[in-house]
Amino acid sequence: MMIQGVLGPIDTAELGQTLMHEHITCADWSMRMNFGARFFEFDQVAEIAAGQLGKAKALGVRTVVDGTPVNLGRDIRLIREVARRTGLNFIASTGFYYQEEPWLYFRDEEEIYDLLMGDCADGISGTDSKPGILKAGVGRGGLTPLLQKVLHATGRVAKETGLPLFCHHDPSTAAGGAILDLLASCGVPASRVILGHSGDTDNLEYLTAMLERGCWLGMDRFGFCDRDLGLEPRVDTIAALCRAGWGHRLLLSHDLAAYLAFWDSWETTKHSDWLHLEEDYTFIHRRVLPLLEERGLSRADIDRLLTGNPRAFFEGV
Repeated sequence: MMIQGVLGPIDTAELGQTLMHEHITCADWSMRMNFGARFFEFDQVAEIAAGQLGKAKALGVRTVVDGTPVNLGRDIRLIREVARRTGLNFIASTGFYYQEEPWLYFRDEEEIYDLLMGDCADGISGTDSKPGILKAGVGRGGLTPLLQKVLHATGRVAKETGLPLFCHHDPSTAAGGAILDLLASCGVPASRVILGHSGDTDNLEYLTAMLERGCWLGMDRFGFCDRDLGLEPRVDTIAALCRAGWGHRLLLSHDLAAYLAFWDSWETTKHSDWLHLEEDYTFIHRRVLPLLEERGLSRADIDRLLTGNPRAFFEGV
């Protein structure tokens, strides 16, 4: 089966080990346009990303899904450049994050739908790169009226194009069921949806209830083990779900960015020892997989998490 990559179609048989939710950068375009090199330098970000992702490639990674939505600074030319430099498969996203912004608030659903369909039909930002996945987000404020509108438009695009959908969600709000319900009203089955950042909780009752709905869970915050949940509880949760027979519905990733401009200063980032960070795109291979093996997962179990599950997700199995 062929799916869209940033440099052309990719055979799902060639995806290999796949990091299902990463970013090259999240860097606001208004800041970039107004502050230039004080905030962002294209060539340096490309160099940092290519160097860091080259290390992941050396450990077996073959495909990276860039989950950057339009309004977090998606830069398709940067993603294409890093794809060329590394030789990795890259899959880009289209869709919107969950901030309550006037650029979306005052637009009706049809216009949002048309904008996203344009990416899918014509290519992103004047390139021939088309998205291979849709992106949505629901934060701690839940499904606000704006997000209901945006998510409904995105669900309609998913139904129309057949693309799968990744939704940022905060499991502490237990909003997964409402998200799946809204998407189902657009004709999108749960089997085409990832509830992202599900690894931020060890609430097995909630996670199992979502899996029973038929969706996928993104265990995809291993770049932030010092925040909502530590490394050991995250690994314990994955191991427990695998023992309960849900290993075929879990997707691993870091949710990292080579330059994350939410809180990282550009000066600090570019002058850091960016090739030798503890939490980078190799963290899963170096730290997570050995812990999963200690908890009884076999090599076949791990191969499924990194290779089999991403392929099954994109193929709609």
